[in-house]
Amino acid sequence: MRNSNTLKVLLFTRDTSNNPEKLTIYARITVNGKRAEISLKRYVSVNEWDETRGRLHGLTHKARLLNSYLDEVYGAIMDTHKQLLREDKLITAQAIKARYLGQDEQHKTLLELIKYHNESQKSKLRPGTMKNYYGKSKLSKKCLNWGCKTPISFASECADLNTVQGSVNWPKLTV
Repeated sequence: MRNSNTLKVLLFTRDTSNNPEKLTIYARITVNGKRAEISLKRYVSVNEWDETRGRLHGLTHKARLLNSYLDEVYGAIMDTHKQLLREDKLITAQAIKARYLGQDEQHKTLLELIKYHNESQKSKLRPGTMKNYYGKSKLSKKCLNWGCKTPISFASECADLNTVQGSVNWPKLTV
């Protein structure tokens, strides 16, 4: 599939407000003239940065490490762009930034995970055991919604649907 989007990744610095000698390194992603910036949370002094190359001057150990890191960031952003192309997603600067930062994933709530478990285990467990799980899921729903205006969501590190699908036995819910 041919792509008509223009992509540019620029590594640049900005001075921090409290110290003009210290520069913060940023990556700017530009797609079709729309920008998104990512702070890399790395700092360099003014005289160490080469603006034309977007890298540090010199061959010191610090310069080599930071330049290597910048190459990795550039490569990761380009890989992210390729991933979005393969998935036929809309290519925007914000979409690339969100995927690079891991913010485009859909997180599952605990109640969604419990519902998935009950549906997937229905054919494997006896009706009496499933009755217990249904009761615990109702109780869990009451406990989680008590005093909460929004559904409680777990980040992907805490509870991931792929992890649940791969596990054989669901841990017993105790409330």
